[in-house]
Amino acid sequence: MIVKEAAESIKIKKLRLLHKRFSPDHPAEKEIEGELMRSIAGYKGEKSLDFHLDLLPKEETHIFHDLRLPFGSSHFQIDILIITPSFFLIIEVKHISGTLLFDQEFHQLIRTYKDIEEVFPDPISQLYRQTHLFKEWLALHKFTTIPIESLVIISNPNSKIMSIPKNMNISKSVTHSTNLLARFHTYQKHHKKDIITKKDIKKLTRLLLKHHNQTDQDLFKKFNISADDLIKGVACPKCCKIPMIRARRKWFCLDCGHYCNQAHTETLKEYALLISPKIPIHECCVFLQIPSRHTVKHLLDSLKLPSKIAGKHKTYLLDELV
Repeated sequence: MIVKEAAESIKIKKLRLLHKRFSPDHPAEKEIEGELMRSIAGYKGEKSLDFHLDLLPKEETHIFHDLRLPFGSSHFQIDILIITPSFFLIIEVKHISGTLLFDQEFHQLIRTYKDIEEVFPDPISQLYRQTHLFKEWLALHKFTTIPIESLVIISNPNSKIMSIPKNMNISKSVTHSTNLLARFHTYQKHHKKDIITKKDIKKLTRLLLKHHNQTDQDLFKKFNISADDLIKGVACPKCCKIPMIRARRKWFCLDCGHYCNQAHTETLKEYALLISPKIPIHECCVFLQIPSRHTVKHLLDSLKLPSKIAGKHKTYLLDELV
């Protein structure tokens, strides 16, 4: 059964907003777009496995998507973890098109697509690290030693899988998603004895969900940009163009002609996700592109947001919008 479903990450949501609020001419725009496309591909890869995961025995499996667990001063991530009474399975999902050459001499993945060659980190090495850290994490939390299998799944059925050196067989480590059920049955035949009790599985499930910490990467730092680089103004909820103009207490889009009353609410949500969960009136004037402090105060007050006052300055808390 699915315990933790695959969901669009906060990173993808923030990347979408960054991409929307960056000029195509900005030096960082292509880098942001590339990171967004890669993140979406990863999410789609995981979602595409739903059909194959649904074929697994529901009573015997506990399936977790996108776990991010603390270990020491850092974290490690697992795309998919499957818990059974006799073994655990860690899956690294890659949604990559083209010819995929797993170079096990230099531990890299070389992708050739439309005559363009790209090099990626080695998924097999990534999986080895994740498995090692998960074993350490289990030991830290006093769980009994249990067999852990690991598998890289290529979710695009049209991708061609190859490896070098040719005498090194990676088929036990890498397969297409269509082979997941057969591989799972192989693991079941190999691990027939139950190691972990139902009680301990429930305990482990609670612990995994408790310790999971969704990544909230500082994208401004990652791309060496600042909030000043963002296109300011209220985004049209219909065509996404920025800015809308405010006239007669309504928002009007000059591009598509759409008008509405509450377009600023979504823009404030974008501010909370990208910049800060709190906003002072003067900063709100800048971000919404409204010169009147009185108008901005009225809009914020109408949302009935909690606020804090320090001296003459009032700051509104946007957490409820996110």
